[in-house]
Amino acid sequence: MTHPSIPSETKLPAALVCFAGLLFFAASLRYPGGYDWAAQSISSLFQPLSTDGSENPARLIAIVSVAAFCSGIAIAFDRIARRADSVRLRKTIQIACIGSMVYAFLVVTPMHDVMVTVAFAFFIVAMLATLRFLWTENRRVLVAVGLASMSGTVWNAVLYYAPVDAAPLPAVQKVSMLLWVVWLLTVYFSAIPSQVLNESRAPH
Repeated sequence: MTHPSIPSETKLPAALVCFAGLLFFAASLRYPGGYDWAAQSISSLFQPLSTDGSENPARLIAIVSVAAFCSGIAIAFDRIARRADSVRLRKTIQIACIGSMVYAFLVVTPMHDVMVTVAFAFFIVAMLATLRFLWTENRRVLVAVGLASMSGTVWNAVLYYAPVDAAPLPAVQKVSMLLWVVWLLTVYFSAIPSQVLNESRAPH
């Protein structure tokens, strides 16, 4: 039995995210004194100096990783948005996703805290609009999983902004990001029009 293959250009968001993950891992290996995955936040890797005060050679790799990641996520959100019948919903997802990823990339600058706040606000709008789109498509399971993945993001925000013990923040940050990224890519691939898959296996 022949199974439909996914066109190469359709795999771009996942490829960029995977590439970003590999770069991030490579950056962690170059971090002076070793990068503590459980105790250090993602932003540690793109700071000019490491925690011991020495120059951080992992910075450039980490910045490229963030650029690749934000590009992949923005493309995924945009292509999901194109499947929405509602123009308002489609534009909301597209504008919010572009805003969130542009500001997310700018967290590598000295204005890190401000950029995190703005990116988070845009991201929540993009996620809620995507959930609304899935609801209109009767994709109830994906809506439920999306809400569950967002709970991790909300927990991450509470640890970041609220006056509570932030010790778990680096671990929560990574786990919550992994959850929503996997969910988003699942939504992305499930939203690929069937005709695209059919055309990819048709003889040329």
